[in-house]
Amino acid sequence: MKKFMGVMLVVLVLLSSTLFAGGSKEAENVDGAVRISYLSRYTNPEVPRHKFFLDKLDEFRALNPDIIVEDVSIAEADSYKSTLRASVAAGTTPTLFICSDAFPHLEWAESGVMSDLTPIIESPDWEGPTDPAVFESFAFESLPGIYGVPNGVVNSPVYVNTKLLQEYGLETPETWEEVFEMADVLNEADPEIIPFSLSAKTTSDLGRFFSELVVRMYGLEFRDRFVRHEIKWTDPEMIHALEVFKDMIDSGIFGEYPISFDTDYNVAQFGEGKIAMLFSATWFWDRFNSFDFADDIDCVNFPYFESNPENKDIWFATTSEGFCISAPVGSPEYEAAGKLLNFMLSKQTFEDYANEIAMGGVYPLDIDFDVSKTSNPMRTFMEGYATRSATTDIIGTYMNSSDVLNITNTELQTLFIGADVETVAENLQALYDELFQQ
Repeated sequence: MKKFMGVMLVVLVLLSSTLFAGGSKEAENVDGAVRISYLSRYTNPEVPRHKFFLDKLDEFRALNPDIIVEDVSIAEADSYKSTLRASVAAGTTPTLFICSDAFPHLEWAESGVMSDLTPIIESPDWEGPTDPAVFESFAFESLPGIYGVPNGVVNSPVYVNTKLLQEYGLETPETWEEVFEMADVLNEADPEIIPFSLSAKTTSDLGRFFSELVVRMYGLEFRDRFVRHEIKWTDPEMIHALEVFKDMIDSGIFGEYPISFDTDYNVAQFGEGKIAMLFSATWFWDRFNSFDFADDIDCVNFPYFESNPENKDIWFATTSEGFCISAPVGSPEYEAAGKLLNFMLSKQTFEDYANEIAMGGVYPLDIDFDVSKTSNPMRTFMEGYATRSATTDIIGTYMNSSDVLNITNTELQTLFIGADVETVAENLQALYDELFQQ
C-alpha cells in the first residue's frame, strides 16, 4: 500500500442524484435508546456507491444498538431540497442531514437549524477531516464555531470517450476552438452523437458550467469583482459571456434540446457511447469505472480559450456540501448524531470507499490507498488536477446568499428555450439588485 496525500485536493464526491426515492428504515425499539433521523442521498442498493453507504449505516446500527436511526434519505435532488426546506420550516429538521450550497448556511447556523460541531471535531474520538480549510463553507467570521463537515470536495471535470473520438480520427480537444472543430466532424459523420453534453435540466450542472465559462474567459480577478458587484450582468463583459454561451447552445454542440437532459440521463448516454465529451460533477466514478470502455475514458479539465491561455489550469473545486446536525449541543440526540457523523466520514470509511468502490480518488484527509487499483478515468483526473494553478467554486456561492444560485440558474435555463441575451442580462441584474438591495 502506498500513502496518498489528499489534504484539500479534490475528491470524488460521496453523494449522487438518482431517480430513486428513499424510504425509511428503523431499528427495533431498545430500552433507553436514543432515536435520531438521518437524511442522506443514498437510497438505491443497485448503485454501488449507494450500497456502500447503506451497508455502512447497517454496520453502524449493529455496532450501536442503543441508537435508533430512522433513514429518511432522498436521492432525487429537487425532492431532497424541497423536503429539507419544508422540514426546517416545520421545525422537524432531520437530526443529521446533508446541506449543500443551495441552502443558507449562515442563516441556518444563526437560527439554530445547524448546531456547532466544534465539540465533535475537537473530540479525541474524531476520525474525520480536521484541516481548517475544509470547513470554510461552514465557518463564519460573524459566528464562532463550525456548522458542517464536508462529505467531500466536489469537482466538475470533463469525461472524454477517447475511443469514440479515435474512430473519427480526432484527439481530445483542449480549447473551445478545438471543441467546435470536433463537433463539426462528429455532426457531419453521425448527427446522433452529442459532441459536448451539458445537463441543462440539472440547474447545478448548468450553474457550474457557466461559472467555469466566465472564469475561462476573464479569470479569477474578474470573478471577484463580479462578486463585489463591481461588474453587472448588463456590462459588456457579461453580455459577451452570455453571447458565447448562447452561440454554443445554438451551434448544437450540446445536442438537440439539452434543456431536457438531466445528469443521470447524460451519464447513461455517455455509457452507451452516444456522447463524446461529458461535463459532470465527480459523483459517478463507480459508473464510469464500470463501463466497458472505462480504459478509454479520460478525465480532463474544462476547455479554455486560445485567447486566454493564462486561465487554462484553473479547476473547479468546492467543499460547500456536507453533513450538519440539528440537535442542540450536548443533547443525547446531538451525541448520537455525532457518533454517526464520525462513522460515515472517518478515515477508514474514506479508505474503504477509495479501495472498494471508487478505485482511486483524492480526499480531504490523508488516506492509505493502493495506487495500482486506480482506474483510467480516476488516474487522468488526479494527474490533471495536480497541475492546477488555482481553484474556483460557482461564482454565486461567494455572495453569501442561498437564493442567488437558484435565481441565476433558472434564468440561464431560459436561453435554451429562446430567450435573448439582453433580456436575460436585464432580468438577472434586476433580480440581483433586488436580492442585494443595490
